[in-house]
Amino acid sequence: MDLEPYFQRIGFTGTADNSLATLMEIHRLHPQAIAFENLSSFLAREVSLQPAHVVNKLVVQGRGGYCFEQNLMLALVLKQLGFEVSEHAARVIWRSPNKTLMGRTHMLLKVMVDGDAYICDVGFGGLTMTAPLLLEPDLVQHSPHEDFKISQDGDGKHSKHSKDNKQEYTISVRLKNEWKDMYVFDLVPQYPVDFDMANYFIATHPQSLFIINLVLARADGDCRHALQNTTYTKYSTDGTKDETEIENADALIKLLTGTFHLNLTGTVDEDVLRERFEKLV
Repeated sequence: MDLEPYFQRIGFTGTADNSLATLMEIHRLHPQAIAFENLSSFLAREVSLQPAHVVNKLVVQGRGGYCFEQNLMLALVLKQLGFEVSEHAARVIWRSPNKTLMGRTHMLLKVMVDGDAYICDVGFGGLTMTAPLLLEPDLVQHSPHEDFKISQDGDGKHSKHSKDNKQEYTISVRLKNEWKDMYVFDLVPQYPVDFDMANYFIATHPQSLFIINLVLARADGDCRHALQNTTYTKYSTDGTKDETEIENADALIKLLTGTFHLNLTGTVDEDVLRERFEKLV
């Protein structure tokens, strides 16, 4: 792929190499430029994970996407820059009742830099990481937004579900001085067919959260933007938040094209979007 349009999309002007500095800068810029969004599945449109389709959607068309699309895009770029990248799957336990065991419906990357392993993830919605995390258990790691840490074997509740005894890890985020678990993963490599199956469930199953909810998120320099159905929330890095109810489709489209940096022209049927959103309202 031609990397220049991607670099322009995210505003990257650094050196296009496989250094840690390049990885950190791309990981910082990507979630600020390319919003997490589920418009396609929300509007019953196909979500393709074919690389050419992902590049076209996120770069050429100016849209966003959810974890599979976002991290596939990042993997394509990093591999072309010469990084050693492997794809992995995770069980999301964020806000799950009593840490209910969930399916492997999240994608993350392991990236090697100078012999060290880093976990990269630009597709976890409102808590998308804005920096790669060194795969070192119990190390508190700072990012431009929140602090994160990786725990080995999680809290002991999850490792028993790994029947093949593969080592499991839990990524947690610190919010208001309290650690919250986000997801559990191992380092067993996953392949395109594995993500195709998970993506089909996420994009088409009638009980999928991304079918029945409108979800968007974008990181910014000093805040995060999030939309959950009709509620828009701006979370500032100082811990404050402001909520606004989006009362009609005109206000929604203004929010999507402005705050979330999405191009809807030629990529979204606005009449269908308006009708679907009015039902939420």
